[in-house]
Amino acid sequence: MSEILRRIIDAQHKEDNPFFKDAEGRIIELTASQGEVFTGYYQADDTTYYTEKDWLEQQRQEELTRLAEEEYQAEQKRLAAQRAERERKQKELEARQKKEEKRAEKKRPLLGKTFLIGSLILFGLIALVFVFWPDTTTISETNTPDILLTDTIQEDISEPVFGNAIITGNDVRMRAEPTLEGKIITYFPEEGERILLVQAVNDTLQWARVRRENGTEGWVFGEYVKQINTLDK
Repeated sequence: MSEILRRIIDAQHKEDNPFFKDAEGRIIELTASQGEVFTGYYQADDTTYYTEKDWLEQQRQEELTRLAEEEYQAEQKRLAAQRAERERKQKELEARQKKEEKRAEKKRPLLGKTFLIGSLILFGLIALVFVFWPDTTTISETNTPDILLTDTIQEDISEPVFGNAIITGNDVRMRAEPTLEGKIITYFPEEGERILLVQAVNDTLQWARVRRENGTEGWVFGEYVKQINTLDK
């Protein structure tokens, strides 16, 4: 502990405490010769003291956390909107199917009558043919060319599936560097998203470099990345 910090702490409970915190969190000392002098220390709301370097780093981390939280909330709103849209379309489809079923039920009696009348007419025509069919018929032979049947093998061409790995957790973070202090680039909100494994975990690095289908690339802790067969769907 530095001498100035020891003085700041010792003066906390004194009536003539020469130190105070300004609006920026800096600890200022009131001196008789120089007036207000910055001590080089900052104080957080939880009374923790920081050097100027540590204070700037703390502020940077808080800002990164805030930005990551805003991005996460925005992503959750987007996913909720997508779910609501899917539910709306599903309800519209169900309503359309019910209308089609009611329409089909109304047509069934008419189709039944039509089929009955058609069957009676067909049987009547068959009876007339048997009654008036001549005793002798002339059979004419016709030569038909041989037809060569060729089986066509149609290849099943399926669209390629993106990625060779999947995410195995919820709300998994992608970072700019392979460390917990690395900047958070984005989140994987749901388990099972397919990704492209650019660099796998090895003996010296427990982080995997991955790429999302939208092109975003970064580092994910290896525990949440599972490599799969590229033929799996």
